[in-house]
Amino acid sequence: MRAPHLRWIVLLLALAAFSAAARAQDLWVYDNAPAAIAIAVDPALDRRAISDLIYGVNFATPAQLAAVGYTLNRWGGNSTTRFNWQLDVHNSAFDWFYFNYAADNDPQALPAGSEADQFMLASRAAGAEVVLTLPTIGRVAGPDRERRWGFSQALYGPQLQDECSYYQVPPPWCNADAGNGLCTQAANPAHCDAAGHIVGNDPNDTTTLIGPSFVTDWLAFAATRVGPSSRGGVRYFALDNEPMLWNSTHRDVHPQPPTYDEVWNRGLAIASAVKAQDPAAQVLGPDTWGWCDLWSSAADAASGVSCIDGPDRQAHGGLPFVAWYLAQSCAHLAATGVRPVDFLDVHYYPQSGEAFGGETYAALRLQSTRELWDPSYTSASWIGDQVNLIPRLRGWVDTYCPGTRLALTEYAWGDDAAPSGALAQAEILAILGREGVDLATRWVVPAAGSKTEEAFRFFLNYDGAGANALGDRVRATSNDAAHVGAFAIRGHGDELLLLLFNKDTAARDVEVSINASLVGNFALYRFTASAPLGPAGSALPSGGVLTLTLPARSATLARGRLATNLIFQDSFETSTFLGWSAAAP
Repeated sequence: MRAPHLRWIVLLLALAAFSAAARAQDLWVYDNAPAAIAIAVDPALDRRAISDLIYGVNFATPAQLAAVGYTLNRWGGNSTTRFNWQLDVHNSAFDWFYFNYAADNDPQALPAGSEADQFMLASRAAGAEVVLTLPTIGRVAGPDRERRWGFSQALYGPQLQDECSYYQVPPPWCNADAGNGLCTQAANPAHCDAAGHIVGNDPNDTTTLIGPSFVTDWLAFAATRVGPSSRGGVRYFALDNEPMLWNSTHRDVHPQPPTYDEVWNRGLAIASAVKAQDPAAQVLGPDTWGWCDLWSSAADAASGVSCIDGPDRQAHGGLPFVAWYLAQSCAHLAATGVRPVDFLDVHYYPQSGEAFGGETYAALRLQSTRELWDPSYTSASWIGDQVNLIPRLRGWVDTYCPGTRLALTEYAWGDDAAPSGALAQAEILAILGREGVDLATRWVVPAAGSKTEEAFRFFLNYDGAGANALGDRVRATSNDAAHVGAFAIRGHGDELLLLLFNKDTAARDVEVSINASLVGNFALYRFTASAPLGPAGSALPSGGVLTLTLPARSATLARGRLATNLIFQDSFETSTFLGWSAAAP
């Protein structure tokens, strides 16, 4: 009996020695496993209503609005700059050879039944608010419903590409006369400038001049269709689409680079007309396109000095364009008693390919969401700076025009089918809520049934039976936000909703410390790259700590309940369904 006993002792000693050696060389997986991420939640701190209007998209169909419950639907984008609501004609601009296109609707019924009219009717019928883009460029597609194009090769000489040469095998319907407006002086000395652009074309080839009455007549017509803004109609009106790109996107009618003064004055003329027509209307401006025109004008970018500084900026006190624009808005308010711009409206896309790319960009995409809020994060793109977008914009608002709300009406962080894009989208919605953005619309609506659509369902209908994550943001911090983002919402009644986003390629353990008394289990809902959004079991907190293992690259919602009704204990009396008007930041 002693020999076997001795063999076990020897074996145990050998294992102990191997264990020590393995530990020294970091060979044991469990010793290499990362520590649990610590998350702290306090439902009584930093409480603020999350606007329902951040769950918006661009161009959702009636079926998508009904299926997902998007709260806001934007009529925007390049083609809306020249949309003619009377003729139901838009221009494709640089996106497609500067063509005028008439919608396939009954011309005898217009303007009733136009694409914009149907968009408004369907959106409001589905309960979604509408952002309607108004032209400020001074021209709209016309003067008729004929197919027209901006750069005729017969009129303005040979160009680098036309609608037919775009294709390797030209389709029978293409138009070889429709050029792209780009050229060489060698081939086209009469109409080509040194920059390789067609000059001297006639804007009347595709457009007709308009004034503010064109816009106010549109508002009056819309009120007959869906009611005035104060009684269920369209409430939100954007001052054009990316005006600092007019000289590139709409170069056939606006070849001059816009300046600070032009964008402000053209927008003010329309905003003033809108406010006179409908004082309850909410105006969004200036609708910037990205990083550069937060800081300067197209004229500065064209000067070749810098896209964030130049003569135009220096002629306006050296102020960044958006800061200066805000100052003009509040100066007008002080002089007239009318606030011309209610929402500071910007667009933002990450610039390293992750905005629309697939899983190749997954790791970068899941970190670059920090460009929206993290002052320590440097953009990996050509921007090469700390973007800190939302806090930066908030700072400018507080300094130059307090009371202006914040809108992000175009953004995208991944292909609809990319699992990392869906995860990034879900975290972005949580970021927008935590950071106090008042209105947001993704470009464009996610494809039906896509992973990115799940990201919106995560907030609007996470259990498939109508449960939502609308409410008030409260304090939630992660000690490793680069790997696991953490957010908390006080929902209906005593609900506490924890939103946890594991961006790591491996499962991560989290310990969520909740500074409140809790009742019962937390029900879990989750989506991953391979599993659709749905129930994921439950977890019971112990001593105020909820311990969870989050699958790799997953979004998890944990729904629990506070032990007592805390809704009115902090004198914060607001409905979770009032959106931006419920409480000030």
